[in-house]
Amino acid sequence: MDQLLSFFVAGTTLLLAFLIFANSNQINTRGNLWLGSFILCVFLIQFNDLLEKTEFMKTRMLINDFLGITDFIVAPVFYFSVIYFIQPNRKWQLKDTYHFAFAFVILVLLFLSVMIEVKQPTATDKKNAAIILTVFDLLFCVQVVTYCILAYKKITSYQKNLFLYTSNTAVINLKWLQKVVICVLFITALWLIDNVFKLAKNNALFDHFASLIYLAGFFSIAYYSLKQKEISEISPQEKKEIDIMITEDFSTENNQKKLISDIDLQEMKAVLTDMMKNKKPFLDAELSLFKLASQLDISSHQLSYIINKGFDENFYQFINQYRIEEAKRMIRDPNMQHLSLIGIAFEVGFNSKTVFNTTFKKRTNQTPSEFKKANLALISIH
Repeated sequence: MDQLLSFFVAGTTLLLAFLIFANSNQINTRGNLWLGSFILCVFLIQFNDLLEKTEFMKTRMLINDFLGITDFIVAPVFYFSVIYFIQPNRKWQLKDTYHFAFAFVILVLLFLSVMIEVKQPTATDKKNAAIILTVFDLLFCVQVVTYCILAYKKITSYQKNLFLYTSNTAVINLKWLQKVVICVLFITALWLIDNVFKLAKNNALFDHFASLIYLAGFFSIAYYSLKQKEISEISPQEKKEIDIMITEDFSTENNQKKLISDIDLQEMKAVLTDMMKNKKPFLDAELSLFKLASQLDISSHQLSYIINKGFDENFYQFINQYRIEEAKRMIRDPNMQHLSLIGIAFEVGFNSKTVFNTTFKKRTNQTPSEFKKANLALISIH
């Protein structure tokens, strides 16, 4: 039974790797190539464990050692999958190869061990080998946890920066990838507990339980991976301006640097407010900081300064404020009663029901349904 579950887990990871490599929608190609490689590494780790468990190999052999190198590749491969989802057009750098240096050293040592004649191991040698394997298991877990934390921080930073230049984060956010990271951390934690306390070897019930948890974890990874949306890469110039905006905190009082004078700031605030009220660019669901800046014929850096310093908001908050006000106007309008709330959300520039409801509640302390019900009650009274 335990081998059957293990085979099922290994088969699931192999199938998931195939699905990700196939990438039927042809989106986020490089990120999915790395993510598929990560899942393939997980399969090889599972496969290596199976070789040691089954009757085909009663003792550890050289193939197990070579497949064991995958343990020290899997974490950096996962990390680079996150990097390439965040930066699809990123070029490979020489320093990136350092992430695989430890695995390369192990590979060299294995080749050397093949060429060296090995004597029959003594009891002491076997004891030392067991200690070394335990150390390697701990190193594996530390490496996976470290890379997962680094990956999570990268995603969190990316998510935070989205508010600087886009009005619809739902389209390009990486929340699904954050959940994949959490799944990987959970699986690693269970694997570490199992290996430290040797629970699976001493308790068949725990072995079945762990296999089911691993299986559920990989199904979750598959589910979140298939929910991903295409991430459009920003231009080098836009990336450069975003990097500048990230390093400069316009909203801080201690920040004495002025991108434009106070007089020009007030003038540009008036121009921007007039455009938002009359031309309503916020109705464009794909509106970005760069697109709005081009309509104002100023740089996105300047527009970010105006919004942050002049309105004390980031771009995301600024645009969605106008969308909510327009939604409130449409809900009150008797001529718009034929539109559903989600229809109104799409009309004013939102492309996610969840984001619309959350933003509306935050701005008005009411859900859209509550707001509509209250206004219908007022209309019926009059």
